[in-house]
Amino acid sequence: MALFAHAENRGLAWELNSKDGLHKAYLMGAVHLANGSFYPINSAVLDGFDASDVLMVELDDSRVEPQAQQALIEQYAYYPEGVSYKDRLSPALVDQVEIMFASLGIENASELFSRYKPGLLGVTLAALQAQVLGYSAEYGIDSYFLEKARYRKKIEELESFEFQIKLISELPSDEESFSDALLNMADFESEWKGLEDAWKQGDADLMYELAIGEGMRDFPSLENYYEVLFFKRNVQMAEKLEQCFSDRVCFMVVGAGHLVGPSGVVDLLQKKGYQLKQL
Repeated sequence: MALFAHAENRGLAWELNSKDGLHKAYLMGAVHLANGSFYPINSAVLDGFDASDVLMVELDDSRVEPQAQQALIEQYAYYPEGVSYKDRLSPALVDQVEIMFASLGIENASELFSRYKPGLLGVTLAALQAQVLGYSAEYGIDSYFLEKARYRKKIEELESFEFQIKLISELPSDEESFSDALLNMADFESEWKGLEDAWKQGDADLMYELAIGEGMRDFPSLENYYEVLFFKRNVQMAEKLEQCFSDRVCFMVVGAGHLVGPSGVVDLLQKKGYQLKQL
């Protein structure tokens, strides 16, 4: 990965110490789609990574062959053969979807993404928005640490490719929730820039507001959306980190939205009596 020369970014990372002070772990909030301006990584974070025994990530998709990935996507996130999203969504919602694709230069969405269920349509739109703004998975913070750990440290998945694809299919897809989710993505340029600034400044409160808080206030129908996407998963992530660092130094990298705010992983661990210090 070619990195550009920039001042060191603070990033969103914490050091976690066990209640007896004998064990520690590190939590790194990832931006999955980024660019070269996110680098170099905070040297205190890199020191924690170097001191760790294991890297924990949401997903290491290199463990699943592309053909198997596609089969899982079709199983969970596609409509059956011969069924289009035009058959399942209201005309108004179809127009909303296709206007958003057209704004990104995709004029033939109904052909390219015909069988995509709402969850996959939303993920695809978000990825295309990021691409338009110059962000990519190649520069993602989790990709960076996976590359550093490959063949050097033990890598453990918190989830799996199948789990995440199934999760996409389980996002609320009723008319109001899906429409509101799309509306919440409409001002994507300022939102992505805000997320970038929040991450670089290490501003956990702002990251929560942009990733979750504002959306929940502006669109109450999205409460269940955030429950599936963040809150339920946060509990499992916190529990797995607890299990890991009982006898090893663990470095966990997950989406920054999982760490911040009420019911974030940092909050859940603090409520259990652990000491966390932001790096």
